[in-house]
Amino acid sequence: MSEYLLSGFNSPVTRRTTLLMGAAASLAAFVPALPASADDNADKRPELRIAVQMNPVSQEPVDAASNVAFRNNYSIHETVLALDMRGDFSVKPNLATSWTWISPTVLEMKLRPGVIFHDGREMTAEDVAFSFGPERLLNKDAPGYPTYRTNFTSLDHVEVVDPLTVRFVTKFQDPIFLQRLASYAAVVISKDAWQKNGGNWTTWRQKPVGAGPYKVESYTANESVVLAAHDQAYRGKPAVKRVTLRIVPEVSSRIAGLLAGDYDIATDLPPDQLSVVTASTDHEIVGGPVPNNRILFFDKNNPALKDPRVRQALILAIDRQAIVDTIWNGRTRVPNGLQFELYGPVYLKDYPAYKYDPDQAMQLLKDAGYNGEEIEVRSQNNYYTAENPVTQAVVAMWQAVGVNAKMKFVESGKLFDNSPTRATGNWSSTGQIPDPYISFFTQFSAAGSLTSFKIWQNADFDALGAKMETAVDPADRAKIFRDMLHLIEWEDPGVTVLHQNAVFFGIRKGIKWQPLPAFQMDLGAGSLSFEEQKS
Repeated sequence: MSEYLLSGFNSPVTRRTTLLMGAAASLAAFVPALPASADDNADKRPELRIAVQMNPVSQEPVDAASNVAFRNNYSIHETVLALDMRGDFSVKPNLATSWTWISPTVLEMKLRPGVIFHDGREMTAEDVAFSFGPERLLNKDAPGYPTYRTNFTSLDHVEVVDPLTVRFVTKFQDPIFLQRLASYAAVVISKDAWQKNGGNWTTWRQKPVGAGPYKVESYTANESVVLAAHDQAYRGKPAVKRVTLRIVPEVSSRIAGLLAGDYDIATDLPPDQLSVVTASTDHEIVGGPVPNNRILFFDKNNPALKDPRVRQALILAIDRQAIVDTIWNGRTRVPNGLQFELYGPVYLKDYPAYKYDPDQAMQLLKDAGYNGEEIEVRSQNNYYTAENPVTQAVVAMWQAVGVNAKMKFVESGKLFDNSPTRATGNWSSTGQIPDPYISFFTQFSAAGSLTSFKIWQNADFDALGAKMETAVDPADRAKIFRDMLHLIEWEDPGVTVLHQNAVFFGIRKGIKWQPLPAFQMDLGAGSLSFEEQKS
């Protein structure tokens, strides 16, 4: 998903390829490293330089959620529980080592001893209670309250039992509470560091004190985030002493910098550029599909889209498989609806696939009385991999059925900005936990961005979500989910899926690292190492 502040909560193939290459022509200047300190000179570990398309504006998970925030936060923070991202995405211990349901609404958890925060303090139950408490999360004026509304609505309070034991008390029996505690926002911060910060949210959100394998050394807006190794991390000492995530917006510049030796890893490379990297004997490509669906949002308040039949026509006019086969070279797929297999028993295996029917699309436009009104399609200059060529393809498909579609570039972070022309644009939806409630419902609910930006809201959808939140039986949850999918994807379209996303990295050979099948970059101990150089 494009970054959004939680303050309320990517024509013919040859033509498209030419346009993509033409849009990525400039080279970014290499910025030399800062002078090494005495500690750096004593530390023989290498530094890792990563060229990224964008960095989050905040390093605090309860402040902003985005694909790039997921990437960075995994290095800075630790969550109460974790997901087995290299396996079946099931819940596993992390900061909490064991748990017991004392009653349907009381969860007792034993905490891991010896967890050290970036400020050198050892984590206790007080830090956990504070992280999920009124000052940071639960109160309406708390900075994390919007995240509470999307991720932790079932939480009532947290009790400290002893220094390494806490009890989470919920308002009702929550069938996915363990999964919530493994979500991106379920991090534990240093209470002492928060209080010493004196409530300055601006400085805290850029350099929060967590317990992850790296601590924030510096943040420079529109330039870089520098992370320093946290050698006391409970997972072990990282293999590098510093990670620099430098913003290089243009794909060609990221690739050129990688091949020139300016960067060790380049993120978010489009399929038609992978061969440029693999042609180098010193570099390779890693990565693949992630649990993220590239979607378009529909502004139902735009007069041209007010009739749902126009939005239905736009859905039917997209040849999604052609996009996957040509622009993505078959390296991803078209899912059957806005869902993921990781939902397990709630995944709707038999949900119908997307239909491509331009004739029906034209009939729907005629029935709705569409009369050539302009429909603006917003694109963010490849914030998402291959965003521009995919958008160009969609515009061409819509024009082919008589829609006056026009592509408009917007800055990242300006996707939802209101204007009389706002109609539709690129977005994404991530499978954050193995259940659709947080990953699906809260993104599109009254607590989410579409409502806060006055783009789309549906009272029936919100009512179904309220039922899902308390439904314990997976079969009941799946039935509710089916009704919700049909509503938002067809009955009153608010979004439609284009394809599943995939993330490809160019990497220098000699670096031993395999990305997770997710946006999160695991650069901690055991996940990143270097081949020994031959003398």
